[in-house]
Amino acid sequence: MCNVTFFKQKSCNHTWAVITTPCGPYMDFSTCASFCGGDSIKKTPKFYKTSTRACPRCDLGGMYDRRVVQMVERMGWGIHWGLDPEGGDWAVEMRMGETRGCVIL
Repeated sequence: MCNVTFFKQKSCNHTWAVITTPCGPYMDFSTCASFCGGDSIKKTPKFYKTSTRACPRCDLGGMYDRRVVQMVERMGWGIHWGLDPEGGDWAVEMRMGETRGCVIL
């Protein structure tokens, strides 16, 4: 599974994700199964608030490689109760979004 790091620019409050360690050659947001698969359970990523790293949307004018950098529109976290960590078993998942409250799937 690729390692992703989140950055939040202090001046504009935009958040973006960067693949910091790909799980294989040529693996990125569009080719890695850990992202293309959708809702599989992932480790909590590193999160940095920064004032020195350029915001891809504001400072770079939207000109960035979307295979390795993705802007984050909304974030949420959750809990998975079940036997299979990939989410393929019968289980209960509870996700907490920033703006929508709690969702049980």
